[in-house]
Amino acid sequence: MNSVSTLLHLAQKGNKEVEAKLIVRYEPAINKYTQRNGTIDEDCKQQLTIAFILAVRRFDLNRYK
Repeated sequence: MNSVSTLLHLAQKGNKEVEAKLIVRYEPAINKYTQRNGTIDEDCKQQLTIAFILAVRRFDLNRYK
């Protein structure tokens, strides 16, 4: 299993497969915040997934070494 920092580094280098792995890994957390009245709000999920991808791309790995 790859460490999160390794996956972040690869995703920041443009590896779309790794980006997809990160989305799958954190999908339960994304789903948690997209529920409305017991069901997943798909529009909200899409927006949170986009925000997650952008956060991965901006994340400064050097800050946490």
